[in-house]
Amino acid sequence: MDEPTIMIERFTAISRAKVNLALQVLYKRGDGFHEIETVFQSVDLRDELDVQLRNDGEILITCTDPDIPSGESNLCHKALRLMRRFAGKGLGATVHIEKRIPHSAGLGGGSSNAAAMILAVNAGCDLGLPIDTLESVALEIGSDVPFMLHGGTMLGRGRGERLSRLESLKRCYFLIVKPPVNISSRWVYENINFRLTKNRYRFNLKRLNTVLARFPKVALSFKNDLENVVCPAFPLIGGLLDQLLSCDPRFASMSGSGSALFAVFDSEAKASGLAERFSIKGCFTSVVEPSPRAIDLRPS
Repeated sequence: MDEPTIMIERFTAISRAKVNLALQVLYKRGDGFHEIETVFQSVDLRDELDVQLRNDGEILITCTDPDIPSGESNLCHKALRLMRRFAGKGLGATVHIEKRIPHSAGLGGGSSNAAAMILAVNAGCDLGLPIDTLESVALEIGSDVPFMLHGGTMLGRGRGERLSRLESLKRCYFLIVKPPVNISSRWVYENINFRLTKNRYRFNLKRLNTVLARFPKVALSFKNDLENVVCPAFPLIGGLLDQLLSCDPRFASMSGSGSALFAVFDSEAKASGLAERFSIKGCFTSVVEPSPRAIDLRPS
């Protein structure tokens, strides 16, 4: 099959960020990846993609952020190439990304964009692929992409792809703060000191759900192991995290491998006031609520 049969040609896709409420690095695997346990949470910081599917094999990607690559290293580009296995070699697309999620931040913006492309092709070409097939394609793109097909609150094991649905977070506001620092995930994982991450325990689903259901009445006590790598190497990030913790949030942490930080409050007014304070310091800031989904697709 060289030319895809396109049932829905054009989509508007909302593509949301994630934060890691918890991230434990257990050990380095034989395949070079790290075994982790993480609690993913979608938040309503969103990119918007205009996606026009085509059957001439061309992939044309533009973005409002000039630092985002448009060629084969773009994760949307990779998603489209992988989906040709099912839709045919002629699958292509014209994609414009209105970028609001900062890149190199640990917020999963590129992963979310890629998941949107997978879902757009599956729907637009009427492929009807089961979710486990879509997750398999997603994992070839990146460890966070399978979660982005779902969104909400989930426990991720393995590389993050073995997913279990968790109790949803409610009644809270996330202040996201990204300093003008970009960090390579590869560098962070290559510099993990396992002596600082020993005595790891496995998350228990029942206990996790109990903790999440009681939040924000009871503060979270999770940890991101990657802070042990990032904060000493980037004192600005460690200092900003200390400042966030001093503002009496219900919880504060670094997301993924950084450099974005987040603090959770039960008052939108307090989160917004602090956002102004941190933006004056030259940081990107956003106040958002948790979201039950990562991707919304709308035919257009």
